[in-house]
Amino acid sequence: MSASKKIRDPIHGFIEVEGRELDLLDTLVFQRLRRVSQLALARLVYPGALHTRFDHTLGVLTVAGRLCAALGVERPKTDLIRFGALLHDLGHGPFSHVSESVLSALAPPDLTNAVGKKEKIHELITRQIILRHPDLNAALSGKDREEVAQLLDTGLEDRLHRDILSGPLDADKQDYLLRDSYFCGVQYGVFDLPQLHKSLCIGKDRDERVLMVAANGVHALEQFVLAKYYLTAQVYRHKVRLITDSMIVRALLLGVEHDRLPFLEALYRYRDDWNYIENYLAWDDQRLSVELLKPEFQDTQAGVLFRRLISRRLFKRVIELKTRDLEPGVAAGLTQQFAQIRSEMEAAVAEQLASLQGAPVDPRHVILHLYKIDSVRSQSRNDETAILVQKPHGPVSFEDESALFRSINEGLRDEYLECYAPLVPADEKAKARIKAKLEEHFRDMLRKKLNHQNATPQQPAQP
Repeated sequence: MSASKKIRDPIHGFIEVEGRELDLLDTLVFQRLRRVSQLALARLVYPGALHTRFDHTLGVLTVAGRLCAALGVERPKTDLIRFGALLHDLGHGPFSHVSESVLSALAPPDLTNAVGKKEKIHELITRQIILRHPDLNAALSGKDREEVAQLLDTGLEDRLHRDILSGPLDADKQDYLLRDSYFCGVQYGVFDLPQLHKSLCIGKDRDERVLMVAANGVHALEQFVLAKYYLTAQVYRHKVRLITDSMIVRALLLGVEHDRLPFLEALYRYRDDWNYIENYLAWDDQRLSVELLKPEFQDTQAGVLFRRLISRRLFKRVIELKTRDLEPGVAAGLTQQFAQIRSEMEAAVAEQLASLQGAPVDPRHVILHLYKIDSVRSQSRNDETAILVQKPHGPVSFEDESALFRSINEGLRDEYLECYAPLVPADEKAKARIKAKLEEHFRDMLRKKLNHQNATPQQPAQP
């Protein structure tokens, strides 16, 4: 009988890890995930948000295992799926998805995946770790590694096995909605996990086995999709969460591009070689923070911003606009040209803010952030394949089957332009006055800038 352990978990009760899974669990490369936070610095607004990629990964393991059992997935494939669940987040850098933003910004433009989309670098690193890291030798054969890596990338045989780990109903989402809600102390992401599993089934779509919802399980699925929408709107898009993420990203980009700190360049300028991977795996939240807080870096741009973060002297949201409240031409131009005009607009905001509050503002400490919150109907797909409902005459789209979701206009979404910057006055009325004047000035500046550019004839392309 293979060895096994039961690990207590506040979300799923006992999580059972057995056999070769235990060998993976006790490797240095896996234990590193204890030091990579799940939600970056969300703890600065949700003090309980101290959970890590380690406990999330254990949660994905048990959810994937329960889902395989509920669906009757054969044992060899269940083993591979459980290995994939354990290993799927090995490539996350310090502060999780925040590192992905920095890696992506500094990545070569031609770095694309098998289907031609821009590669998510942490997923690329995860595959390289699975295929090559010596820590995994004791637990996985070469064939196992190749199959797990393929499962997490394009899938094995049919869609079903990949759907369990990566799709609109995957075990990853099922765990993080419940886990993030619990540790943030909110109820937005709570749904009935056992009932959802009872509602899922294996169906056929274009001769492939896929993960579907039984016809009588639509209401359980509605609860799950709404939980994802509300947690996104209320937690992942909370203003302090957005500010802290933006400050980390700006600090690290400045550390690479302005301060030229060698250790940050080595960490965030991705290279396709094993020396890069080994160095990457030596970093986590704590090591990165401690390094940037050393006295020798206190005057660097990265060091200054990390000191602000660690002492919770956060930037404030000084501008908040919904793009649908702008003139149609301005809104469209903003979405299309944001990357090109961002630095210029940040410098202009810094100058105006300095004038309004009577204190200098470094334009590098002004951060414009453009983001959107899709309709709950769009979020049900999450840029993935549509969820299918099993019907006697064949599968139908969940969006068409659900009366609730049919009533939602998919085109409705909110796109926001926000600006984060250091705000000096302590008096709330003074802050409000500055914000009002700054926003009025910014709207006018945006209108003039984009209307002028839209009116300028485009130069013909050179032959």
